[in-house]
Amino acid sequence: MRDHSLKDVSLLPFEMGYLPKEFEEKAVSENYETSENKIRGLTELRKMVELDISTSGIEMDDEFLVVFLRYGNYEVTEAYSRLKNLIKLKTDNEDIFSGQLFDVIAKTATDKIMIFLPYRCPDGCGILYVNIDNWIPENFPVLEVKRMAAIVLLQGIREPMNQVNGFKVIIDAKSNPWRHLRHCTFQNLYLIYFGTQCCFPGRFHSYHVVNMSFTAKFCLQMMKTVLPEELKRKIHIHSSREELLEHFPTEVVPQEYGGQLESFDMSGWLKRVMEPEKLGSMCGKFPV
Repeated sequence: MRDHSLKDVSLLPFEMGYLPKEFEEKAVSENYETSENKIRGLTELRKMVELDISTSGIEMDDEFLVVFLRYGNYEVTEAYSRLKNLIKLKTDNEDIFSGQLFDVIAKTATDKIMIFLPYRCPDGCGILYVNIDNWIPENFPVLEVKRMAAIVLLQGIREPMNQVNGFKVIIDAKSNPWRHLRHCTFQNLYLIYFGTQCCFPGRFHSYHVVNMSFTAKFCLQMMKTVLPEELKRKIHIHSSREELLEHFPTEVVPQEYGGQLESFDMSGWLKRVMEPEKLGSMCGKFPV
């Protein structure tokens, strides 16, 4: 087992709002982020937005556009392709991007259905935690799950550290098939795939599955029909806590998986990113 002790490194919080110097340098070396590229990229991307009838009229500030430029390593065509897919996702699924209420969505944090862990990996990656068994559809309908996922991911990627370093995902796949299986439709699974792999301007470096259930196996088999080989290679199914801890420092992993993280509450972060102004600009400000 690799030694992931954090005795020699400092724990970086999930919520930072800036890039430390070493990660500014990483943005230059890996995302090709120079002053010249940023000026050129913003100018060209904004022009493409204004000229395309499907995106013209949508207000997008520089901070929002930089998210896509970093994702595309300042290849403007790649950045715009992802941006346009996100706009189409919102246009085609307006119910997911409206009607979000904190008192409802807060269950994702308080019940720990899908939320970021409070600390990062030493490489700067944010850690997205998903616990399927904590989702009770009767109390938290599928539409709210979709709204939740859009908020958590699209507001999470506003963190500069996540734009440069990306994410790793821990999925507790324990599931009651009678509770969840009926929601594993091809349409829902494809929405997950399209939203995360074609629209979301962030990189998922790896997916770590524990407590693999029948429901999860069924969903994975269905999704394999559309998953590219590169994505399949990122999925790691662990049969023990020890296997999971080969990939994460114990200090950032919840105790139930053999880590040292006793408890955590990310509802404060969720409330901040669900302020009306921030929700209204999640995909740019659409004309009223």
